[in-house]
Amino acid sequence: MAKELTMKEIWDTLSKVDVSPYTETKMNLTYLSWARAWMLTVEKYADARYEFHDFDGIPYRKFPDGTGEVVTSVTIGNHTRSMPLPIMDNKNNAITNPNARQVNDNRMRCLVKNLAMGFGLGMSVFAQHDFLPTEEEEKPKPKPVNTDAEKEKKAKEFILNVVKTVEGFGEDVIKIDSILKAQKKVIDRLEVAYPELHKEFMDKIDSIKSKLTEEVKEDE
Repeated sequence: MAKELTMKEIWDTLSKVDVSPYTETKMNLTYLSWARAWMLTVEKYADARYEFHDFDGIPYRKFPDGTGEVVTSVTIGNHTRSMPLPIMDNKNNAITNPNARQVNDNRMRCLVKNLAMGFGLGMSVFAQHDFLPTEEEEKPKPKPVNTDAEKEKKAKEFILNVVKTVEGFGEDVIKIDSILKAQKKVIDRLEVAYPELHKEFMDKIDSIKSKLTEEVKEDE
């Protein structure tokens, strides 16, 4: 009797398939076509099958606002995974009242998503799409106005971060000087814009240096 495939075995097998030779680049994003994805799947599991779901005779689930989502199911061995995908345009924005071509294209995209998230094939490629900007995010936003209070807040945050770095990694005076040298330009601007904050900052650094020097003398 043949051993039944486990989900872990399927995932381990498909997630290790190198899909990079079969990917395409569109709009600075990498895609794995549905034909290639299915070919690579069947090469490993010849009995794999997929299904597109209809809803009351309509090839997608329709929402009250006129948009919708397609749903696919993929079965490998005794394991079935179902996956929805909003019907989107090439900018990943939801489409209202999609036509036949748009529904079909998104069904195939959904199949690739199912193979990735459900079974591991090309997961590294598909994962990037979770970070695509929406239409609203793509619109240019007015640059924030840096008020005096905000600038001073950023200056204090900078000081705090440098002090933490010095305390955490400044094992000796030489290393502290190296850390300060790397931030010299910002520290110089700090001295001009906020002399009092700069003085407090340097006093703190001198205190840390003095403490280290005393510890070295005690060890000697």
